[in-house]
Amino acid sequence: MIASTSQKVKEGKLVKVEVEYDGIIRRIKITGDFFLHPEDVLDRIEESMIGLGKDASIDTIASIIQGIAQAHDAQMIGIGPESLASVIRETLK
Repeated sequence: MIASTSQKVKEGKLVKVEVEYDGIIRRIKITGDFFLHPEDVLDRIEESMIGLGKDASIDTIASIIQGIAQAHDAQMIGIGPESLASVIRETLK
């Protein structure tokens, strides 16, 4: 199944998530008008979602995103881990 969601998050930016999944996430693409620095952190976040169960909680997804952001000393501008996790979770419904 392929699903996509576009949402304006509480930080004010638009986020679009497209996910291909069955029982687990097979492919995910995250885009929007937010900023991540360094930019390759977004690729790492997407890679970390591959294999995650489609029923993963917002807290689990946010924790993974936060861990990657911290490990790479990333700045998330216009979006936070919880907001991104919420859009991902919504897409998987």
